[in-house]
Amino acid sequence: MTKKRTRMMTSTIIRTILWMGVICAVLTGTAAVGQVSHVIHISVDGLRGDFIESRVHEEPEKYPNFRRFVVEGATTFNARTDYTHTNTLPNHTAMLTARPVLQPEGGPITAHHGYVRNDDPKRRATLHNSGNKKLSYVPSVFDSVHDNGLSTGLFASKSKFILFEKSYNAKNGARDRTGAKNGRDKIDRYVNIGEGKPLTAYFVEDMRKNKYNYSFVHDKRPDHGHEVGWGSPEWDETVQGVDAFLGELFQLVETEPGLAGDTAIVLTADHGGYKDDHGDAEDVRNYTIPVLVWGPGVKKGADLYDLNEGTHVNPGKGRPDFNASPQPIRNGSTGNLALQMLGLQPISGTDRYFKDVNVK
Repeated sequence: MTKKRTRMMTSTIIRTILWMGVICAVLTGTAAVGQVSHVIHISVDGLRGDFIESRVHEEPEKYPNFRRFVVEGATTFNARTDYTHTNTLPNHTAMLTARPVLQPEGGPITAHHGYVRNDDPKRRATLHNSGNKKLSYVPSVFDSVHDNGLSTGLFASKSKFILFEKSYNAKNGARDRTGAKNGRDKIDRYVNIGEGKPLTAYFVEDMRKNKYNYSFVHDKRPDHGHEVGWGSPEWDETVQGVDAFLGELFQLVETEPGLAGDTAIVLTADHGGYKDDHGDAEDVRNYTIPVLVWGPGVKKGADLYDLNEGTHVNPGKGRPDFNASPQPIRNGSTGNLALQMLGLQPISGTDRYFKDVNVK
């Protein structure tokens, strides 16, 4: 099922600033973070960090495009999910809002998003009326991009992702108080096909045509671990399918005019998995995930923890809570990272637990 939007609002001023950065980058031979015009934010559902790390290093010929992140980008396979939850909707909400699921001990009552359900939302449910009751509105990366006059897209492969479309549509999205008034509807294109391969193929073609400034893509295929077991040969096949999608994506962003040299990719996961489940938030096999970044200005072959010494620390096999200092790199940091790469400010009120991640 697809829903096409006719409105694709843009801001001439913002676009001009971004393109000036790109022109300067071309003249100097580099592009600085904060000066790309497009970020593709990918969540690979159930992509367990240690499993994909071992496969990339031991069988690189089977995972050549994941390998490209390691060789050409900045990466860690030892990032963390949310502290209390290792399931789909709560963690994706953290990615998109840069907030923990639950209130950290001693933290402000407005710090967390509070959405804990993991099924299809009820008809009237939104993040704003079904999450943290102390927040009248839960701002997202979609708000920040849209309100600055740039285009957005959400491409999902599970029906429950309708939660985000409902939360940020023309009825429930907040008023635009930044620059030109671009309306309440924060997501220009919402697509939910329900399968990994058709969805990703659709996204590549749609991105070629519409070149969204920020797009979020959810690929559910490795979550097939529920049926075949995480780490099984059948599970490996699903990850190889994701790798093939990444190959198509690399080809697109390296050859398509308007995207080439001006697009970054941020990839993470909502949880890992063990045997046929991932519900235990205290199990290292469930809370260990990758964060992989590629694009102009990203330091090649870098370890993200090395680049962020002092602000983030590699937790080993540990499970630090949100009061640990420094924090590990978490999937909840990736939404603000996308904004940073677009040259936009972090989501308001989210810097306490999700510090900026340096990629250069």
